[in-house]
Amino acid sequence: MGILGGSVLFPANVSQGITVEKIEWDFRPQRRGMGYCLGEFRHGKLQHSGPTDWFEQRLDVVKGTTLRLKDLELDDGGIYNTRIWFTKTQFQEQCFILTVYEPVPTPQIHHQVESKTPGGCNVTLRCHTPGREEISISWETGDPHRALGKSVNHYQVSDNGRELRVFSWNSSFDSKFTCLVSNPVDQKRASFDLLSICQSE
Repeated sequence: MGILGGSVLFPANVSQGITVEKIEWDFRPQRRGMGYCLGEFRHGKLQHSGPTDWFEQRLDVVKGTTLRLKDLELDDGGIYNTRIWFTKTQFQEQCFILTVYEPVPTPQIHHQVESKTPGGCNVTLRCHTPGREEISISWETGDPHRALGKSVNHYQVSDNGRELRVFSWNSSFDSKFTCLVSNPVDQKRASFDLLSICQSE
């Protein structure tokens, strides 16, 4: 897994002390077109034999057998296959599956006071994120953050996770609620303090 603009390593697994004649790399894109050869690593150098206009100068080799891809783009997702040649007839293959994710957008919390009485404050909080990328949404409470308890008497989270209803909140409970948005490589938070809208005058 990688993040847009970041870098990723593909370490070819070669036992120490074994002589490698050459290492070939090829790529099968997830999104577009046919697979193609990325290049061949021989005598300490990566010789590009593939379409270098796509990867340009973003490929290099570190520690002898690890391919590094920099400045990741969404279209870099796919299967990277390596063939390690020990002799002219003996080789082993390994493959790496790469998915490139966009950074998670910063969420915003919108609030709506449903009712306010001396006994408590009923509030709906909505976690809003721009864009349509697949992300996970969860809620936390307190500072430091901890996962929302299972107390159905106090909280109810909507099916898609974006809405949190807080029932009969009063000053004996934590006042800070945090929306956490995440994907496999990134996460961001936004917090809202109920004291700002529920405190008794």
